[in-house]
Amino acid sequence: MLDLLKEIKRKNEKVLIFASTKSVQAYVAAIVGVLFKIPVEIINGETKAVATKKDTATRKAIIDKFQEQDGFAVIVMSPVAAGVGLTVTGANNVIHLERHWNPAKEAQATDRVYRIGQKKDVNVYIPMALHPTLKSFDLQLNSLLSNKIDLSDAVVSNATVEADDLMSCFS
Repeated sequence: MLDLLKEIKRKNEKVLIFASTKSVQAYVAAIVGVLFKIPVEIINGETKAVATKKDTATRKAIIDKFQEQDGFAVIVMSPVAAGVGLTVTGANNVIHLERHWNPAKEAQATDRVYRIGQKKDVNVYIPMALHPTLKSFDLQLNSLLSNKIDLSDAVVSNATVEADDLMSCFS
């Protein structure tokens, strides 16, 4: 992840890092902030959607500030808190550091940067810990999530059904 961030910084681009666990979110925000000498905000279930006090940072305020600043910037997000309603076209890089068990949630999180107004190519990264001889947990999880996506694609039909196609059911 840190190598990816160095490359993203070299390109002067912005990135969203998705992590599910609050302790991982805090750790990532702290280490990225220290190593790259930038403020790193976290958006998760504790981040207010609506301000209750004058100084309370809301999701929208954090994202607006992120998008308005020039150059390299990072936000750490929960894939659940990054659900419907958030648009972050200021970022064109997504890192899924901790995978979500539901591939639809992960796709929805990635979609935050795929919105009208995105002017750059979007890059999505999924770093994995790999073992030279054994199938690592990350590789196992990736395989499981890929199978879930394949199953969903196989069950959900995009084909158009015409009235004539159903006539054989009534003979």
